[in-house]
Amino acid sequence: MAMSNADMARNEFLEARWWALALRGLFGVIFGIICFTSPAVAAFSLLLVFGIYSIADGLAGLAASIGQARRGERWVWLAIEAVASLVIGILVLVMPALSIVALFLIIAIKTLITGVFLLMASIKLDGEHGQGFLAVAGAVSLIFAAILFLAPLFGAKVLIWWIGLWAVLFGVALIALGFTLRSLQARLRRP
Repeated sequence: MAMSNADMARNEFLEARWWALALRGLFGVIFGIICFTSPAVAAFSLLLVFGIYSIADGLAGLAASIGQARRGERWVWLAIEAVASLVIGILVLVMPALSIVALFLIIAIKTLITGVFLLMASIKLDGEHGQGFLAVAGAVSLIFAAILFLAPLFGAKVLIWWIGLWAVLFGVALIALGFTLRSLQARLRRP
């Protein structure tokens, strides 16, 4: 089956950026190891980063909504979203026990979406460009999301271990994909 110009361009793009996929995978493996060795640190880190991000996002949204209001543009929905982000950020930092359950549900939603899109993307790749590795990363994400949805109250430590397992498996799949693309790129450059 002949490849379209878009397919060839996407494959060349991936081949040239093999290292970014491998690096992303390495960060996943490192985070996974932290989850296994220090689950409390990993949980607190997730909450802290999410809480700070939500507050910063809310402040930026408020500033943007004020600017839009001054220009006579629509601003109400932006302000509502900004206030919601601020409230969520503050709640996460003030009530970490309740927040951790909510955070894991958010992670489950994000992981589900990632898994679906990775599987969809793997369908468009040919086997030579790491289709199987991308499909494995998508399947691991979907399985992890299902586990989080089915058992959100397992306890922070167990959930952090699941996150660690997902991060390691996802990371290994991306590292393998990156090096597969690297070897393909090297093979294609040979005269």
